[in-house]
Amino acid sequence: MKDVIFDMLISFAKTGNPTIKGVNWEPTKYEELTYLNIDGFEPEYIKLRTVKELSPRAFWRSLGLQENENLMLIKDEFYGAKAFVETSLGKVQGHLMSSFGGKTFSAFEGIPFAKPPIGDKRFEEPEPVEPWHDVLEAKLLTECAQTVMINPRSITGGEDCLYLNVYVPREEPNHEEKLDVIIHIHGGAFMYGSGHKYAKPQLLMDRDIIFVTFNYRLGIFGFLSTEDEVVPGNNGLKDQVLALKWVQKNIASFGGNPDSVTLTGLSAGGSSVHLHYFSEMSKGLFHRGFSQSGCALNQWTIQKQPAMKAKILAQAVGCPTNSSLTLVDCLKQKPYIELLAQIPLFFSYLFMPICPFAPVVEKGSKPFLTGELYHLLREGQVQDLPWIMSNTAHEGLLPAAFLKNDLETVNKRWDDLAPILLDYNYTLPLSAWKITAEKAKQFYLGDNQDITHENFLKFVKLFTDRHFLMEAEDAVKMQANVTQSPVYYYFFGYPGDNNADKTVAHGGDRKYFFGKYLPNSKELTPNELKMKDVLLDMLVAYAKTGKPVIDGVTWEPTSCDKLQYLNMSGFEPENMKMQTTGELSPRNFWESLELLQNKK
Repeated sequence: MKDVIFDMLISFAKTGNPTIKGVNWEPTKYEELTYLNIDGFEPEYIKLRTVKELSPRAFWRSLGLQENENLMLIKDEFYGAKAFVETSLGKVQGHLMSSFGGKTFSAFEGIPFAKPPIGDKRFEEPEPVEPWHDVLEAKLLTECAQTVMINPRSITGGEDCLYLNVYVPREEPNHEEKLDVIIHIHGGAFMYGSGHKYAKPQLLMDRDIIFVTFNYRLGIFGFLSTEDEVVPGNNGLKDQVLALKWVQKNIASFGGNPDSVTLTGLSAGGSSVHLHYFSEMSKGLFHRGFSQSGCALNQWTIQKQPAMKAKILAQAVGCPTNSSLTLVDCLKQKPYIELLAQIPLFFSYLFMPICPFAPVVEKGSKPFLTGELYHLLREGQVQDLPWIMSNTAHEGLLPAAFLKNDLETVNKRWDDLAPILLDYNYTLPLSAWKITAEKAKQFYLGDNQDITHENFLKFVKLFTDRHFLMEAEDAVKMQANVTQSPVYYYFFGYPGDNNADKTVAHGGDRKYFFGKYLPNSKELTPNELKMKDVLLDMLVAYAKTGKPVIDGVTWEPTSCDKLQYLNMSGFEPENMKMQTTGELSPRNFWESLELLQNKK
């Protein structure tokens, strides 16, 4: 019996399925209790049973002993029939939540859009979920298997994670309505996060918008590539495509308009949004996009040497590397926790490079991405749809903020660390590493200057330009050149009130759209609430009309030769001004270093 129980527990810990050999154990249901009755250790003594109740419920209720009855009333109020929808796949029961402004809305959290990518389906393209027969209780938030960013030896999430969340600004969704839809792709360096972690629904639910978030496979599980037909790569992006297809087929049941879908995302989510403009797979699945603090051309968006990384992973867990097929077959047999435990192998300093596993240009027969992005954009091979791109004033605080307590070490080891921190260790020859490090330090800090707390913001500017602004400017101007649809850009420099150093870090505008995501984050101040209303109104106007409207502000699309953008330094119209610049960052310097490896 010990062996039976232990094997069951360990299989559950590894796969999420409590397996007992020779026994069929099905999950229970809401209407009746389906359970495993264990009378002995042989399979014939372990049987599945179904009952209406385990104990005489009517008798006990007749005694008035139900101390938790009030909790049941609360449950009935918040998990009752109001938040109920019938989709093409089956019936879904959600629950009720309160918006930031106190409005009751329906939340459907944990709706499957794909079959679980476990077992033989690991590293494979996602498959659409099959219809269900019972009422699906959509009240469970999940996240995909991942390590923790600042502690890569800590593991969270699981492989059965391809679920989405739908939020409707009604207690009772009406399928006859046609509300505009906003879908958010979460960020996290293609390595971390979940649909619900970084984007909360409470702010948007004060507007007449349907909001959708979802999970996609991350890191090894979403972006491993053997650079051939075995695992071409980009399964995480193909998960995103399948989620978008689910929205097209089912969002009308929630009162949403499948012909008015706005795709939003931040950081790696912003890059994902932009990547969908380049993919034939995504055509017709959205109608406008908004990329915050990330675009497809950012050098960290495309993975370096993916096949080599696949072999490093295989060797670390004892898998053969003589062929892609045997390598992947072996990796499929390994517990996902064992694979995640190898993530530190791909970090050279702290948790950098930020995105060791990321999208690739595919060599498979059904590619998401078919060519180098600069080439595709230059040739106009991009969807002709409206696009908003944005950056914050101090994007480079990611990763600089994590180095702040270690500046003395970074300064002493700059020549060794710069190739990692500036992400050119894969793209420049070893002979160029030292001189490139010295040139970058001299240009941004000055002659013979050390990296110190006194010049920390100059250090931040180095990362801002390298990791964000150079390619963002390219993307905006190049896309404006090859499409008829407007391309808008804003630069966010509003630090808010609870910010002693008055910087605006990577994702610093997120909280005005999607709320705070850290439990200890301070509440929005009155001034920040005004900025929240300005940005939410802008996003909703864009989702409805394709034009980002801000009262009292003229916001023109950019042009292909000079960058025209909206500079946001405050929430009043006088603090939102159109500006024109030849460059956001010192282009000649960076091009002289030949670091723009994606610009082919």
